Amino acid sequence: MNKNPHKQTKFISVIVAILSVVIKLLFRVKVEGLENLPKSGGYVTCCNHISFVDPVFWLVATKKRIRYMAKAEIFKNKLFTWFFGEAGAFAVDRGGNATGSVETAIEIVNEGGILGIFPEGTRSKDGKPGRAKAGTAFIANATGATVVPMAIVVKDKVKPFCKVKLIVGKPINHEEIHFEGRDKQGLKSATTKIMQEITALWEAGKNEL
Repeated sequence: MNKNPHKQTKFISVIVAILSVVIKLLFRVKVEGLENLPKSGGYVTCCNHISFVDPVFWLVATKKRIRYMAKAEIFKNKLFTWFFGEAGAFAVDRGGNATGSVETAIEIVNEGGILGIFPEGTRSKDGKPGRAKAGTAFIANATGATVVPMAIVVKDKVKPFCKVKLIVGKPINHEEIHFEGRDKQGLKSATTKIMQEITALWEAGKNEL
């Protein structure tokens, strides 16, 4: 039993070792900026979203237990519920009341865990970063957490033997995205700032492919 829900389990550590071999065989992955990840938890990671494999790429690259928000549909299967639970994911109902998911996300960060969010809320159809929803900025502001922008870059789309670049950007300090209370303009500005950082990483990586 894993006493700390924010630490990697032995089971997932074994899965990571297996997946690392699979990923190396199927993709040509290059990772940049891992030194930008904080040494301890209690922060938010956010990344553009291009495929269902995205969390696996980051799991293998960072070896960290990133607690991802995942769409509720994948938890309908008992086996998936168990596996993704072991991996640290938790469900968010994108079409209903997400209050419980937001509370869980805030709790994870406040307890020293690493929260993973795809700010766009869905996968990009053309591979380009899209418009972000406000959840990432809201949670980061509510917790006072640092936000670590990340980007996944491929030339066309994720497929066997393609080049995949994973980039970790410099952390965004809380002061850069802080806003007071229900300041809608502040929330909008913070959301824009976060997505701009992700997009800048993506564009830089795209130019290097």
